[in-house]
This record gives sequence, C-alpha cells and structure tokens, in this order.
Amino acid sequence: MAKDRKKIVKSKFRKGLIPEDLLDEINNDIEQYLEKKSKTNEKRIQEMIKKRLDLGLTINFSETYIKEKVSMIYT
Repeated sequence: MAKDRKKIVKSKFRKGLIPEDLLDEINNDIEQYLEKKSKTNEKRIQEMIKKRLDLGLTINFSETYIKEKVSMIYT
C-alpha cells in the first residue's frame, strides 16, 4: 500500500503538481500515517484474539493472512 501511495505522489510530482520541496515531507507523512494505521490495526487484532480466547473459541488464521503479516514485517 505504501508503494502505491508513493507512486501516486511521484507521478503528481513529475506532472508538476507537487513542488519539489514538499515531496520528502509528503512521503514522510505517508510513512507516519501507515505506521500509525499499522499500530492501530495490530491493537485491534490483539483485542479480537484476546476476546476470542477469553470466550474459549479457537483461533485459526488463513495462509493468506499469515503471508500478509509476514510481508508487512519485512517491507
């Protein structure tokens, strides 16, 4: 997702819609937003897991979910 946003910013920069001095600032803002969103999502996931465990439910994760989580760690 971060790469998609950065591609959009770069394309607008190339078209002259974003001044050069704002390019780094915008990319930093995108990174900060994504980090914040990632932390929020992680908290939600942990809360969901805790609630399910407290209710005695089993928790199964799909292979797709695990791959997404691992790829998020290494990007």
